[in-house]
Amino acid sequence: MSQSGPSGASSLPISEIQRRLGELSFYHSIDVRPGVSTKGWWDLRHALPLIPFPEVRGKRCLDIGTWDGFYAFELERRGAAEVVALDIPDVTDIDFPPEVKADPDFDARSMGSQPRNAGFHLLHELLGSRVQFRGGNVYDLTPSFIGTFDVVVMGSILLHLRDPVRALDAVRTVVSPGGALLSVDYIHPIAHLLAWGRPIFELRGEGTDFQWWLASDAGYRQLLLVGGFTIDRASKMFLLRPSDPASALVDESGARGRARWLMKTAMTGDRTRGGHLHRAYLTHRRF
Repeated sequence: MSQSGPSGASSLPISEIQRRLGELSFYHSIDVRPGVSTKGWWDLRHALPLIPFPEVRGKRCLDIGTWDGFYAFELERRGAAEVVALDIPDVTDIDFPPEVKADPDFDARSMGSQPRNAGFHLLHELLGSRVQFRGGNVYDLTPSFIGTFDVVVMGSILLHLRDPVRALDAVRTVVSPGGALLSVDYIHPIAHLLAWGRPIFELRGEGTDFQWWLASDAGYRQLLLVGGFTIDRASKMFLLRPSDPASALVDESGARGRARWLMKTAMTGDRTRGGHLHRAYLTHRRF
């Protein structure tokens, strides 16, 4: 994914770009220019050819939960006429579980050493991007707030939402008639294995990693259906691959860990250890 803007990184020495990127941490690995990329926790660049992107050239697009801007900058690179990148500007707006919020010693603002979207704003500058950043919550989406869009992208969002149906209901209102929602999200391999094609979820809702509903593939499809969307195309299953900072987060040692790894390898053909199983669905509004 090459994303050099006309007045962005191309005008700076590589050493200066690397220095500035090294001052921040990033969630996603994102190419800035040939041979230079962010050192993200997670890498999806290999999956871009698998994801069923609609034609975005000349269209108005929205990336929900942009964080560092992985999908927003990709939509711009693909020729979108306008891209809006939406994210919560304050980590206190995250759907933390009730027990976490009730802990008098918990302060969400202490979870990171930098503002949530600092990486996006630096990349926006380096890439010479025209993507527009908007602060806001997915639950609050309305046409009067942000307008409507030909293409909306949600990447790894649904599992982190306490009410994913409410979120999809709001998202549907900002998808233009004839427009598309591209959802890319996590599939829980154990739930998927046990589901036998049924819409099964594991409910977490505890801890500060704010994971809520971990779906089987059928559960993921059911969320989209209930939220008001019809599936048009689906990707094969693939892994969100961990980079060095994230590789220690998923323990795949021992018999259980090896079994999980073998299961994901069988589903995806990807032998990367520590990856998270994902699938992408291209959809349109049902009503």
